[in-house]
Amino acid sequence: MPRFSKFHVLYSDAPGAPRKYRHIAACPSEDGTFYEVHIFEGDSIQRDPDFKAEVTGHEYYIHPTLESAEKDADDEKNRSLSSGWQLQNPLNR
Repeated sequence: MPRFSKFHVLYSDAPGAPRKYRHIAACPSEDGTFYEVHIFEGDSIQRDPDFKAEVTGHEYYIHPTLESAEKDADDEKNRSLSSGWQLQNPLNR
C-alpha cells in the first residue's frame, strides 16, 4: 500500500482497561485509480508507513479523489474526538 496522505492516531484511556489506539489513514489505492480511508483500532501505535490494515473491525472506504478521502479522514478524527477519543501527541509516539 502506498504511503498515506493523512494519518491520525487517537487513544482511549478507559478506567481499568489497557490503552487502545484508533488509527485513521487516507492513501491512494495500490493501483492509483482511487483513494482509500482505513480505520482500525489496536493495542499499539502502527508505526510502519507502508502498513496493510488487516485486523478485525477494520473499516475501509473508497473515494474518487484525494480531497474527499482526506476530508473523510479528518471528519472521522473529529467524530472520534467528540465520542471521547483523545488525539495522540506526535511527540509522544
